[in-house]
Amino acid sequence: MTEVTALPGAQLEALRVEVRAASWFAALGEPLTEGDRTDAVAYGAALGFDSLEIGLARDWPEAERLLKAPDWTPAWWDREESLRRTLLAEAEAHYPEYALWSSLTDLTTETGDLVHGKAATAAARMGKAAAASIHVAAGAASQAVYQLAVARLAGQPASPFESKFRLYAAGRWPLGILGSRLVLF
Repeated sequence: MTEVTALPGAQLEALRVEVRAASWFAALGEPLTEGDRTDAVAYGAALGFDSLEIGLARDWPEAERLLKAPDWTPAWWDREESLRRTLLAEAEAHYPEYALWSSLTDLTTETGDLVHGKAATAAARMGKAAAASIHVAAGAASQAVYQLAVARLAGQPASPFESKFRLYAAGRWPLGILGSRLVLF
């Protein structure tokens, strides 16, 4: 039987500090850096996609078109979801359910408020973004923070969610895998 312990407040507070310090959506459309490429390759490899090309969406209309493209690789989403469920079960085995869910809800609500404003600012700066895309971007960023929190609470700091978060923290939006390309905005 697994021992149930109190949530590590310091660990969650450290993540909150990272979230507040991140450059959410500040690099959208900009040329990729070597760090972006390194994190993108690490993210794909951690999900079992070892030979991905790294693509770039240059503006909001292109990102929106890519998000609606029919050639998404569903295995990418399935692998993320499977890992999230596994890590959540591990976290639930270690922490009181109410405390875990309350902490995750508080974190993602706080993150959602922050990243929505950052996405709206990036959209206003670049122009030509559909209002719904701002909400999608903020939701994806909030989900990335939730996934990272779950991974850390499960004791898995080497998960793909670390690399994914680093992409967001660097100002990118990982749109997903289309065919053999991981596309960043």
